[in-house]
Amino acid sequence: MKNWFKSLYTWGMQWASTKWGAWALFICAFADASFLPLPTPMFFMALTLLNTTRAYKYALFGTMGTLTGAIAGYAIGHFVWLGAHGEFTSFARFVFDNIPGFTEAVYQSIHIQFTKWGLGILFLAPFIPVPYKLFSISSGAFDMNIFIFAVGTLIGQGFRFYLLSFLIIKIGPGVKKLFEFNLKPVAILATACIAIAFIAIKVF
Repeated sequence: MKNWFKSLYTWGMQWASTKWGAWALFICAFADASFLPLPTPMFFMALTLLNTTRAYKYALFGTMGTLTGAIAGYAIGHFVWLGAHGEFTSFARFVFDNIPGFTEAVYQSIHIQFTKWGLGILFLAPFIPVPYKLFSISSGAFDMNIFIFAVGTLIGQGFRFYLLSFLIIKIGPGVKKLFEFNLKPVAILATACIAIAFIAIKVF
């Protein structure tokens, strides 16, 4: 785990040099939004930093992968998450016990946030460090209108991916150099966040 960020960069480099990079991102985003904890934002950033000319193409594939994965997650929540009397099914219990970060306490917290924010939580979700699968499965379990859920997901996730693309295009050359050094992930992410914040303030 020590060199996970550098390994992800190497993996991203391999995909970025092929015509299948966008589809690899699509599959990663689909799985991440539905049932598996995958580092989609990091993979997206690695791909985009390595090939900024495809930044907006990657944003499109990331958005659509997340949207379709979120709909799959919604279906899981709607059809197989709760029993006839509102109790958790064996499948839900399996997820709680085996998927990192997806606990019953987190699920209940998401329920509270849905009650408080409604549709607005889907716009906030892309910018908080919580896997989107929590929101997609919860939306299905809470019986949110699927059309509203899909539109909220499309807008929120699309905004995130395209904003990241825009910022990476602006600061890409400088951030890309960070990968050439064996820095700790914390140092890399901190520097990247500072750079993105600086550009955002300057642009907006």
